[in-house]
Amino acid sequence: MSASSITPYPRRGAGLSRMARAARLAACAAALGGASHAALAQASNLFLEDYFQGVPYAVSSAYTPGIYLYGAVDQAVGFTKGAQTSWVQQSSGEWTSKFGLYGVEDLGGGYRTRFALESGFNAANGQLGTTNTLFNREAWVALGSSRTGELKLGLQDDVGVPLFIDVFGQVGTVSTVAYLTAWVYDLGPGASYQASRLSNAISYSSPWFGPLNAQVALALHDPSSNSPTITTKSVALNYFDGHLFGALSYIGNYGLNALTTSQYVRTDNFAAGLLYDAGHYVVSAGYSFLAPRLAGDRVASLYTLGGLYRYQQRNDFRVELAYRTVAGVSSNSYGITLGYDYNLSKRTALYVRGALIRNTGETPTYGRYPSQQPTVDNISNSYTGADGTTQMYQSPHVVLVGMYHKF
Repeated sequence: MSASSITPYPRRGAGLSRMARAARLAACAAALGGASHAALAQASNLFLEDYFQGVPYAVSSAYTPGIYLYGAVDQAVGFTKGAQTSWVQQSSGEWTSKFGLYGVEDLGGGYRTRFALESGFNAANGQLGTTNTLFNREAWVALGSSRTGELKLGLQDDVGVPLFIDVFGQVGTVSTVAYLTAWVYDLGPGASYQASRLSNAISYSSPWFGPLNAQVALALHDPSSNSPTITTKSVALNYFDGHLFGALSYIGNYGLNALTTSQYVRTDNFAAGLLYDAGHYVVSAGYSFLAPRLAGDRVASLYTLGGLYRYQQRNDFRVELAYRTVAGVSSNSYGITLGYDYNLSKRTALYVRGALIRNTGETPTYGRYPSQQPTVDNISNSYTGADGTTQMYQSPHVVLVGMYHKF
């Protein structure tokens, strides 16, 4: 492919069929990767059609042959409050700062091959998102067709309830859903949570049968470790009828027993999500159940509810509520994330974010880090009191003001 075929911003397609929209929504799980976006709306039937503009493998041109350069630069200034108070400058309050290459080749007979290479970075200092790893977000190649489905190999997003069920996309700096979903430290030494990306992975996405589609994924172990051959197994059933998107999923993840540091224990995650997209507003709900398979470990449930309203094309208002409870103990967590986006264009926006987690009851004294409770962002919520004992700050919170530009 010559350099002249590189397209920095894919042109939006016209007249999408229901299956084309459904296929693109299924790709949204891969598109988000811990980021959310609110772009300038044009004439469209779905908010998500604009939501993912600029992520080439999740838009209407996802199967158009060519090579695409894309990315985002996102910077914010924030105020955090926990055991300490601080002002911070940090990257990725709305989009994860990143750059990537995405390509499609038409093989004929309805078949195509696709690839994606994507690297996250810290826009505040230019550092890689993962030390000594260039493409830490996407590094996969795929082969398939609309009739047979698609097989994908490499570093990729896990299948399951997609991140866009949270109207903040579970962005790692402010989304309380992101922190409460993955919080396992009070469940016991066998508890683990599979991150949103799978290394050494094999996945298959079936064709769409009317409004239904299925996905499965397996992650193989790193040859340098003694973990089970299959470290993660996932399956999801998706539904999309033009406005209502739903997903049911199961993820079984093997993590180290924190006490033995040699025994691997499976943690089961059952989840469900619903999202209704009316174009100028979005409502969503989700449920997640974590169950470590080590005798004596606890189980946790998370309930979420979100909404987004677009006013006069340029103004997006968002809210997400979360409630987490651990069976058998009187310790609960409540989370709220609020946001406003002013869209200067479909690629540039200013935004404000605020997030708070309120922990109630006593911290369970069983788990990996017994003195810790769920927090938001990189905030410390424990400190040593005047009597020398560990004290907890029950309500960590963060406020961000920032901007992003996509290319």
